[in-house]
Amino acid sequence: MSSFDTVLGRIRQGLNPGATPESANPVGAQTPYTASPALDADELRARFITALKAVGANAIEASTQAGAIEGIAEILRSAGARSAVIGEGITTDSVSAAARLAREGCEISRVGRRDGSQGSLRESLASVDVGIVEADCAIASTGTLVMIADAARPRSLSLLPPINIVILRAARILPDLATVLRTVGPQTVAAHPMVMITGPSRTADIEKRIVIGVHGPRQLYVVIIREGAASSVTA
Repeated sequence: MSSFDTVLGRIRQGLNPGATPESANPVGAQTPYTASPALDADELRARFITALKAVGANAIEASTQAGAIEGIAEILRSAGARSAVIGEGITTDSVSAAARLAREGCEISRVGRRDGSQGSLRESLASVDVGIVEADCAIASTGTLVMIADAARPRSLSLLPPINIVILRAARILPDLATVLRTVGPQTVAAHPMVMITGPSRTADIEKRIVIGVHGPRQLYVVIIREGAASSVTA
């Protein structure tokens, strides 16, 4: 058993003290997304949505990718957004999504089509109204979104714009952090930055008052697609 599997085992045991330790998967083996034996996919989705709302985020459900894009279009209209940037999709088609959203009169661009250095990209993303990105997976117990960053889906896309819209396939909602880490795998964790988002940005001032949106998005929308999705994480 590797040190990575040992850490996962301790996390899992801490989250569920009565659970029987599981045998470790070989390091590097691709692990499919599976629901917890105690919770089916619908229960995981319901638990995730409850936790998501508890941390001040908004959940929108759609039965298809097209329905999800229409939901995003409605968010852009309601917010009066003038500009948005969309990252490359994992399972969704960012090209067709960008084309549809552009019809709302909002300037839509894709990260892969924005030239310049990382510094200029961050500066550009800080000036747009909305960042749109697809999550690699989510944690049902805490309402947390997990994104593995790369050049086409940089961390700044989900951290700098004041409104963050996240696309999530329901099949990628996992029960806990230990399952997420095991599913993603040590090689991906070592090679790519991982972003975990639990609700809009919150900051406590010296008087312990919570202020929203000082160091990140003020609003977080998660558009959940209930139809089937790809079964593994790709970096």
